[in-house]
Amino acid sequence: MYYGDRMKKENLKQSILGLCVVISYFIYSYFQTVPLSLLGINYYNLNMFDKIVYLMVTELIYLLILFFIYRKEYIRDFKDYVKNFKNYMPKYMEYWALAFSLMLISNFVIITLFPNSVATNQEAINNILVEAPFYMIVSAVIFAPFLEETIFRFSFRKIFKNDIVFIIASGLVFGGLHVIGSFNNLIDLIYIIPYSIPGAVFAYTLVKSKNIFIPMSLHFFHNGIMMFIESVLLFFL
Repeated sequence: MYYGDRMKKENLKQSILGLCVVISYFIYSYFQTVPLSLLGINYYNLNMFDKIVYLMVTELIYLLILFFIYRKEYIRDFKDYVKNFKNYMPKYMEYWALAFSLMLISNFVIITLFPNSVATNQEAINNILVEAPFYMIVSAVIFAPFLEETIFRFSFRKIFKNDIVFIIASGLVFGGLHVIGSFNNLIDLIYIIPYSIPGAVFAYTLVKSKNIFIPMSLHFFHNGIMMFIESVLLFFL
């Protein structure tokens, strides 16, 4: 078999793998409470503590499955990340700063044009943060970056080989899923823009670094900053 044929076969294999992982994310998201239903338990009748425990356990199991699927690539990238940490982070933190600034600007423009508008997804986050702060912080700052970077960056990259197509698709789908699942009106859809900006920037850093731990660490930092700001606004102001 020629080298070119082997490469095409390997690329197809990786694309199929990436697509299967993305599909698994949607299955997981929409059927997360099915195991309880099979046991005759209504998730919505559980108390808050039991809900939190169930969600954290199922999220952790899914994360472990994702790690197992990509374990060789994650171990390889982590070794490279540790080795080149001092070179990577100062360079790529600039991209996070750019994403954060653009996100703030776009939010400011939206609020100026549509006063008193708040993304429905943000309202949901605020409500969970009030009712279950520990779960919200762990989920947003630790679980979400690993999960979302694995799906929307790592797996999407296996599907979309073209850099520009990958960055646009990754950003828009990432932003869209933060809004479409909970929007109440057309104004909510405008918030796809600020949600898509960090997604596109994280995708760009993966293209440049070829290391999943770069966008993942930026995502950890980004969500940590956002949780800190939201906690201050909700609990101290």
